[in-house]
Amino acid sequence: MNGNLKLISSNAQYKKYDYKYNGTTISDVHVFTTNSTQSIAPAISTTRTSLASLNPLVTNRVVAKTNACMFSYNLNEFYGFYYQGPDHPMYIEGEAFSTPPAQSILYNDSKYYPSFCVKSDGSATIRWFKDKAALTTALPYCDYIIASAHTLVYDSKCVFNTYVYDPTETDMLIYNISSPGTNDRFNKGITTRTANRTMLGHLSNGNYVMVVTDDPISLEAGANLMQDLKCDYAVNMDGSSPCQMRIAAGYGPKGVVTSGSGTPLFTAVCAYLK
Repeated sequence: MNGNLKLISSNAQYKKYDYKYNGTTISDVHVFTTNSTQSIAPAISTTRTSLASLNPLVTNRVVAKTNACMFSYNLNEFYGFYYQGPDHPMYIEGEAFSTPPAQSILYNDSKYYPSFCVKSDGSATIRWFKDKAALTTALPYCDYIIASAHTLVYDSKCVFNTYVYDPTETDMLIYNISSPGTNDRFNKGITTRTANRTMLGHLSNGNYVMVVTDDPISLEAGANLMQDLKCDYAVNMDGSSPCQMRIAAGYGPKGVVTSGSGTPLFTAVCAYLK
């Protein structure tokens, strides 16, 4: 263990922890873990709306939700790449596409928002796509793709503790421990300050872990937390005022379990019954 997880309360699929890392205790870490009858999907709105109103295109019951990746407070734009499955719009920087575009910032920026891939075989991975061909090849293997802000855990390795390379670009680090932002995928332009955060992870058994912290937490501490929660892949989503977790009755405490009031969003991560 990198830190110490102390269980505070438990209700069905929901748990609340305190997490002590590097001498600092982060209180009220909210964790929802899916089971084998559930998966996750993105929910997208082209205008900002409440988390309560955001639902994925799948029609099955949503059992838990959190906010997703970052967005502009002043423009009708949400960041990163979202794939909702075949025959549905995919979005890049809030712009809808019916098929992968020939040219895009998604391919050209090595530090572009990481894509958290929900794969059809129950596994997950984190990808950056170098061109249209790479994206077109990947899509049939994915149920959904959800944009994220930073990669925290890759192939069970905490990127803040070990030099981890993107296997599709063997000379490209995911996070350069000695010189962050140099020859790596890490985007220092995205907020890296300590803040309350939303994070998303995948477990080797096929389940997903949705995490929101009420206390401020650094990206390094968040990455170590997600590894301590046994994630093989994990990402940081948005932080600060958008952070919120909601749970349906019977799957944990009903309604909002986090302390923040939330803010209107474009995107969410939803756990749903398959």
